[in-house]
Amino acid sequence: MEMLDVKTALRTTLTQKQELVRDYQTFAEQINNPDVSKMYRHFAEAEALHANQIKDKLAGLH
Repeated sequence: MEMLDVKTALRTTLTQKQELVRDYQTFAEQINNPDVSKMYRHFAEAEALHANQIKDKLAGLH
């Protein structure tokens, strides 16, 4: 079985997380329900945190 390259996996995941942040922020702005909008803002914050963790991990790899 071929092993997945760590940097490739992290970069792919980073892209996905960044897209989720963008999507969730858009939903938060455009949804007319305050509770659901707030939920999407929290989702965006969580995904941004994940993205930052991935960036840190990538920066530590040589």
